[in-house]
Amino acid sequence: MTPRFGALSEQLGHFRRDGSASTVTVFSFVAVGLIVVAGGAVDYAAMSATQTQLQNAADASALAGAKEFRLGNAAVQTVEQVARTHALATLSKVAETPGSISVTPAVDTTAKTVKVTITSSLPTYVLKAFGPSMAEITVSATAKVVGGAPICVIGLDKDANKTVFLDKSAKLEAPGCSVYSNSTGSGGLEAKDDASIKAAFICTAGGKFGAKKASFTPDPQLDCPALPDPLAARPQPHAAGCIQTDLVLAGVATTLMPGTYCGGITIDKGAKVTFSPGVYVIKDGPLIVTGQGALTGANVGLFLTGKGAQIRFDGPSSVSLTAPKSGDMAGILIFEDRAAPLGQKHEITSNDTRMLLGTIYLSRGRLHVAAQSPVADKSAYTIVVANQFSLSEGPTMVLNTDYGATSIPVPAGVGPNSNRTALTN
Repeated sequence: MTPRFGALSEQLGHFRRDGSASTVTVFSFVAVGLIVVAGGAVDYAAMSATQTQLQNAADASALAGAKEFRLGNAAVQTVEQVARTHALATLSKVAETPGSISVTPAVDTTAKTVKVTITSSLPTYVLKAFGPSMAEITVSATAKVVGGAPICVIGLDKDANKTVFLDKSAKLEAPGCSVYSNSTGSGGLEAKDDASIKAAFICTAGGKFGAKKASFTPDPQLDCPALPDPLAARPQPHAAGCIQTDLVLAGVATTLMPGTYCGGITIDKGAKVTFSPGVYVIKDGPLIVTGQGALTGANVGLFLTGKGAQIRFDGPSSVSLTAPKSGDMAGILIFEDRAAPLGQKHEITSNDTRMLLGTIYLSRGRLHVAAQSPVADKSAYTIVVANQFSLSEGPTMVLNTDYGATSIPVPAGVGPNSNRTALTN
């Protein structure tokens, strides 16, 4: 470099000494250098802009791929395809992005990470006179699922003791998910009289009470941060005009259509009732299934609004329900109005409620389960978000986490969607 710059100085000196060398010639010589510098800056600016676009696409596509792990039974090929498709779709919206793009996802199912590498070739315009005509740019991003086991129970009440409470040989079986009590009380989580909770993770914002060490498996973590209502932003269904008032069905077999049922619905004396798919607004009265009545419904949502809008599934009855696949109540089986009276009690004492597929959302109410037979054990998944949640008199409530076995979605904020995805270094 030194000889070259020395020769250049000598040449410039020659121009200064040579009277025949015009000022224009000297200016032209310097201008060439300025053009090269300016042109290089343009090339580098273009490469920097493209690198930013590629990095943004890599970040977003890695996160999109990692989210697939939250849906359960995620296949490597599916995660790779989601990441690749997301990257290409993102880059296709950027006019300046060159067409020569390679997207390579790498999936680790054990660590639940997705690494996306994007390579692109960008043409140079001035720098190609001094080197390659194409500049290769490579970026990468890695995202992973963070957080513990999926959430399947949240007791929202922060003040009361026994926000999550089991007694008299009751059992809560949630081996693949987490149970939370927001209560800061010393007994905000309690299991007594041979009752037990078995879950992947148990947490309480306050204390816990268990008469035996085996009451909790594993031992609960204490002083956990209270969880905000994960469904608080979910829009409520709309209650239209009444299509029936104080409906009582006894000893009949019939099919009902979605709509608003003012005064509630009572199914009694062996009545066999089918709910057609859709949203059923139970307004200012209860939904009662009793007297060996039976209620079945696929892709059904129950919206409870007004005083007395309670659920009661009695012992000599049969109930089998699955949540909607789409619409206002997608993934939510029971949705209590957020303006409902605080502390309304919803009871399941039926010995045949083995299918309750979806999310039971009672942000103001108390869900009490006291059946003699297993509850919800035939469901692919069941999630409970309630102000208070209790089990008594020997029921075994099973909260499965086989999210991949159903097309009914899990609402954001609960189940596998309670875990977050994040970019890692």
